[in-house]
Amino acid sequence: MLSAQSKEVYMEPVLTGETALRIAQEAFEEANRSGHRITVTVVDKSGQTQSVIRHHNTGVHTIQASYKKAYTACSQKRETGEILKGIQNGTIPEDIRHLDNNFSAMEGGVPIIINDIVVGGIGVGGAHGSEDSRIAKTGITKGLSD
Repeated sequence: MLSAQSKEVYMEPVLTGETALRIAQEAFEEANRSGHRITVTVVDKSGQTQSVIRHHNTGVHTIQASYKKAYTACSQKRETGEILKGIQNGTIPEDIRHLDNNFSAMEGGVPIIINDIVVGGIGVGGAHGSEDSRIAKTGITKGLSD
């Protein structure tokens, strides 16, 4: 039996597989337009992979790197580049790197936010640094605008 208090239903947006694929595809196309060969991974809010696209000429290491960036951005609800800067300037403890085996403090991970709720993350590997982040943000912007 449900009590009066437990009848409330919490509603939140969900990152669908179709949207995850659109975000990944938009990021992949942006990378190609700018001459970068990347892997892009999109995860849902629990860190599970929803979409991966890898250019055939990018390094095999970018598969795991892009996943870790997406996972970290989602888990920490902020860009991995912000985490890296915080570690470098001392506002975030360096020990955070050991928080989880899937944690990454490399640039290129961006949380996916819908209606002010983090619903997933995107990670780009292969373009390096701020370009990875730029490509990820483009994927989100274009992928969510459809």
